[in-house]
Amino acid sequence: MTEAQPCTFRPPKRRATAVALAFLFGPFGLHKFYLGYFQAAFIMLTCSVVGGIVTLGLGTAIVWVVAIVEGFAYLARSDDEFQRIYVQAAREWF
Repeated sequence: MTEAQPCTFRPPKRRATAVALAFLFGPFGLHKFYLGYFQAAFIMLTCSVVGGIVTLGLGTAIVWVVAIVEGFAYLARSDDEFQRIYVQAAREWF
């Protein structure tokens, strides 16, 4: 007898929304919150706020660049690829 694997359903997310959030609110990690990646979102938010204070904005700038790269990575995928890679497979970074 084999043990049944738990089925995890992740509702579909709109690629355009994730791209817009990454471009407009990147340092706050809102695109990560939208996709359900709460740990990654809090990492981005913390690095942006604390890193920005400690480094006089450099930390925020670095997180902004990461968010822009992620936005372009989302944009480069088709809707089906986006769903498969970033929603169903839960790939958190890039």
